[in-house]
Amino acid sequence: MKPSKPVSPGPSGGPAPADGARPGIAESIRALSAAQKAKAGAPLYSRLVNRPLGRVLAAVAHRLGATPDQVTVLSAACTMTGIVLIAALPLTVGAALATAGLLVLGYALDSADGQLARLRRGGSKAGEWLDHVADAIKLSSLHLAIAISLFRFADVVGSRPALLLLPLAYSAVQNIHFFTYILTYQLRYNGGTPLAKDEGRAGMLKSILSAPTDYGLLCIVLALRWAPTPFLAIYAVMLLGSAGYLILALPKWYRDMRAL
Repeated sequence: MKPSKPVSPGPSGGPAPADGARPGIAESIRALSAAQKAKAGAPLYSRLVNRPLGRVLAAVAHRLGATPDQVTVLSAACTMTGIVLIAALPLTVGAALATAGLLVLGYALDSADGQLARLRRGGSKAGEWLDHVADAIKLSSLHLAIAISLFRFADVVGSRPALLLLPLAYSAVQNIHFFTYILTYQLRYNGGTPLAKDEGRAGMLKSILSAPTDYGLLCIVLALRWAPTPFLAIYAVMLLGSAGYLILALPKWYRDMRAL
């Protein structure tokens, strides 16, 4: 959950009800729609699916009286359950779909905690810390769980053990990307969150080109783990795309920091 400009959850963007009553779900969704984070660089799945889904979950959580930290913990619980089951369950269709579903839900809740903080008129440093720690644990363990799963259950890896290098390399690339992006973001905006703006075609093109880096898309791809050969082919393409994006992004982020 990242501290950000609060939104007013009252009707049509107006002030909150004077009696302190929590707004309805639809009312909260409308308020959040008018105060989304900037879309610049957000991959396509995240901006078209995950943020809108997180918006709905945030509105529901707000109606139920949940706190952002509680949503963060629920997100982490869904994600870590999915990761543990990736390593523990055989490569069946049901297991692949169930684990991917848990990761998708965890990711949506990860978006919801920050949006809930905006509904509640701002987040906290402790909440931001908790959110980033959960992300760090997730990204440090997901690809290791995939490697364990492939080693235990994928026959193709038995004849080609070098394939286990794919999740290990992916883990390194995704962790470097996440931590350097977070550092750049925090330094650029001093811990705040810019609101959405109209980016035009250039912003949408950037979202499409950054698709290989999209954690949400990776969650969907993991639903194919029951078929290791096509899964590994798509997984390798995403790894190459993520590595290429990172190689191009790091010099740009450095130049951005020099310009501050």
